[in-house]
Amino acid sequence: MLDLVGRFQVQEQIGEGAMADVYRANDPSIRRALAIKVLKDQYRENTEYASRFLREAKAAGALSHPNIVTIYDVGEVDGYPYIAMELLDGEPLNEVISRTGRLTTEQVLTISQQLADALRYAHSLGVIHRDIKPSNIMLGRDGVSIKILDFGIARVAPSDGLIEAEHVKTQIGQVLGTPRYMSPEQAFGREIDGRSDLFSLGVVMYEMITGQRAFGGGSAATLALQITQDEPAPIGALAPESPRGLQFIVNKLLSKRPDRRFADGAQLVSALRREQNVLEAVKAEATAKRYLPLQIRLTLLMGVVTAAVLALAVGFVVAKQNQALRRTAITSGAAMTEFVATNVALTAVDNATLPAAKRDWLPVQAFVKAASADKNIVGMAVVDADGIVRGATDARLIDKRYRPSINDHPETTLDDLRVTSFNDPNAGDAFRFVKSINYAGRSFGKVDLSLSRRDLESAAGLTRGLMFTLALVVLGVVAGATYMVTRMLAKPLLRLRRALDDGAAGDLNFRISHHRGDEFGELFDAFNTFSARMQERLENVEAIALQHTDPDVPQLGVAATASKAAINASKEKQKSRAMRKSDVAEEPEVTAEPRAGEEPAPAAAADEDRTMIRPHLPQDAGS
Repeated sequence: MLDLVGRFQVQEQIGEGAMADVYRANDPSIRRALAIKVLKDQYRENTEYASRFLREAKAAGALSHPNIVTIYDVGEVDGYPYIAMELLDGEPLNEVISRTGRLTTEQVLTISQQLADALRYAHSLGVIHRDIKPSNIMLGRDGVSIKILDFGIARVAPSDGLIEAEHVKTQIGQVLGTPRYMSPEQAFGREIDGRSDLFSLGVVMYEMITGQRAFGGGSAATLALQITQDEPAPIGALAPESPRGLQFIVNKLLSKRPDRRFADGAQLVSALRREQNVLEAVKAEATAKRYLPLQIRLTLLMGVVTAAVLALAVGFVVAKQNQALRRTAITSGAAMTEFVATNVALTAVDNATLPAAKRDWLPVQAFVKAASADKNIVGMAVVDADGIVRGATDARLIDKRYRPSINDHPETTLDDLRVTSFNDPNAGDAFRFVKSINYAGRSFGKVDLSLSRRDLESAAGLTRGLMFTLALVVLGVVAGATYMVTRMLAKPLLRLRRALDDGAAGDLNFRISHHRGDEFGELFDAFNTFSARMQERLENVEAIALQHTDPDVPQLGVAATASKAAINASKEKQKSRAMRKSDVAEEPEVTAEPRAGEEPAPAAAADEDRTMIRPHLPQDAGS
C-alpha cells in the first residue's frame, strides 16, 4: 500500500465499505493526518466504476460545508483510484443507534438540522448524495456534531449546465445506493432529485427516534415492496414520547410521492428549527412552577407591578417630604437662633466695655432660662467674646470655657450660622445652631442652640403612614379589578377549551353560540368554521369509503367533495335492493333519513354554550 499511494504514508486500514477500503494515512508534505479511500479490486477493473468513482468524488470535493467531510485530493496511482479526505474522530451513527437504541429528541433535532442543512447546500450545487444512511453519518465525540461521508455514488445533476453530457455516465434505471434507505423513485429506477435524499433522511430520522428500522424486509425484493407500497409502523406507537410535530415532519419526509415531501432542505431546516423552538418552550413550561389559574396569575402579576410602582412613588414622595421638612426645620431653627442672638447682643456689648468685676450677665441667664421653657429646645448656651459661657440651660456650664462639640455631623453653613446634627441621649436626634453675636461689624460672642427633631420625625411618620395606607388601598383596588376582569376573560376561554376537547374526541356536531362582537366572538367564529370544514372532510372520507361498497355511487377522486345528499341517496338505493331481494311487498318503513338534496333538521342543543348542527350519520349495515 505504501507503493500504491506514494505521496502518502499509509499506516493502517480503519474501515471497509461496499466499494472501497479506508486507510489511516499521513501527508508528510503538510504533516496532516487524513483518511485514504481506495476503490476495491473488483470495481477498479471496471473502467466505468473507476471513472465514475473519480468523477463524482471530484464533484463532492467541490463541496465545502461544516457537516460534509472535506475531500483534500482525488487521483489514481498505478490503476488504483483513491480519495484523500478528512480524518474524523467519532463513531458512525448506525453503531450509536445499535448501542443506545433511541436517541433523545434533542439529539434527533440537532443531528437532523445539520443533515438537512448539509443536503440543502449540496443540492444547491447540483450534487445528490443518493446513499444517505446511518453508516454514512459520522457522529462526533460531543454526541451532536455530524459529518456526512461517502459521496462516492453521488450524482451531479446535469440540469445546471455545469458539466458536459459525456461526463454523465449513470443511466436512468440503474439502481445505486443502500436498498433499506432508498426512496421509492430510486427503487423504481426513475429519475431522482434532492427530494430522494430527503426521503432517505426521513428513514434515518425514523430510526433515530424509534430505535427500529422503518422498513425491515430481509431481501432487496421485500424492501422494494415495503418502500414503494407500505407505510412504516406509526412513530407514536413505538416512541409515544416523541413530539407530534417531529412525527409529522418524518411522516412528510416518508411520503411515497416526492411532491408531498418538503420541497428542499431549506424548508426542512426551517421546520426542524420551529420544532426545536417549540420543544424548548415546552421544556421551559415543564420546569416552571405549579400551574395557577389565569385570574390568579394575572392578579399576582398586576399586584407585583402595582406594588413596585407604588413603592417607587411613595419612596420618592417621602424622600422629597423629608427634604422639605428638613429645610423648614433649619429655617425655623436659624430664625430662633437669630432671635436669641439679637436679644443678648446689647448685654454682651455693654459688658464688653466694662471691667470684669462690673459685668452683669444676670439678664442673659434670665433670658436663657425663659427661652429654654420651649419643649423643642434641647439646650442653649450664650458665650462671651472671651469664650466663657455666661448663660446656659445646664447651670454647670456657666462661667466655664465653652467647648464646641466635635462629634456632630455637618448639615449646612449659612453666612455666620453653622448647622450640625447629633443624637442627644434624652431628646434623640437634634439640630445644633451656632451663630456669632455681631454688633457694629464686631463679634461679641456666640449662641449655641440645640433643637429637637421630634416634631419633624412625627410629621414625616404621619406622612409615611398615610402614603402606605393609600398604597394599600390602590393595590387592593387594582388586584380586585384585575381578578374580576381576568375571571370574565377566563369564561370564554373555558368555553373554547371544552369545545376543543369535544372536537378532539370526534364530536363535531355542534357550534359555539354567542352574541359577542369582540375578539372572543371572532375566535368562536373561527372555531365554528374549523369544525364545519373538518366535518366536511369526514363526510368526504365516508363518501370515498362508500364507493367501494356501492357500485351505483359515482367514482370520486380523493380531492372531490362528496355531498351528504349523495350519501343518503346511496343508502336509500341499498335499502331498495335489500327489500327486492327479500321479496318484501309492503311499503318500506318511513325512516328519519333525509332525502337526496335535503339537509337533516338540526337537533336541539344539549348545552347552552353550543348549537347542535347535525347528528352523526348512522352506520349502514351494508357498508
